[in-house]
Amino acid sequence: MTAPDAASWANALTVYERRYSIVAVGPRTHEDWSQDALALLRKEVSDPRAWRSLELYQEGDEEWRADWLVPFATPGPDWRSRLRKIPRASAEQLLVAITTNWLDVTKEPGFEDRRPGLEEKARVLLARFSSPTSQFFTNGWYGPGDPPDFYHSITGCDPFSDHDWDVGLIAVSENELGIFWSFDAT
Repeated sequence: MTAPDAASWANALTVYERRYSIVAVGPRTHEDWSQDALALLRKEVSDPRAWRSLELYQEGDEEWRADWLVPFATPGPDWRSRLRKIPRASAEQLLVAITTNWLDVTKEPGFEDRRPGLEEKARVLLARFSSPTSQFFTNGWYGPGDPPDFYHSITGCDPFSDHDWDVGLIAVSENELGIFWSFDAT
């Protein structure tokens, strides 16, 4: 798939609008990508292309506070060890799974009818992180299989936020790093 443009990226992000989600991209400036990931999680950087992102809160929302735009807890020194590296095909499935109400495609009404469109949008989002140099990491625990199959129930996670459940993907390429995260809003 060819790299997306700003319009196709923005269109693909619409799959997360009905979820409690964050999608953001920042520059990759360090050899150790985890430094760039921390900067992105803390909102110290912004998208180098100035493309659309998704935030949990918008100004005017009840939960919005100027000093708390991202609900990620301050990660400890071992935060990177809490992530699991996954292949691109599993990353695509994860991006689809985190669009669902229970982060579980097996419980999603009409999933099989919507699946091709969701997968296409996931491929558009991942195309920004070009092959073969990109890598993908998640904090989610998955059902059976190697490689991980996120079309089985996501059975757990190692939360990075103040919420009991959050499942996400960190996409790392040579020049950019992205986070795709969904939260249990209960």
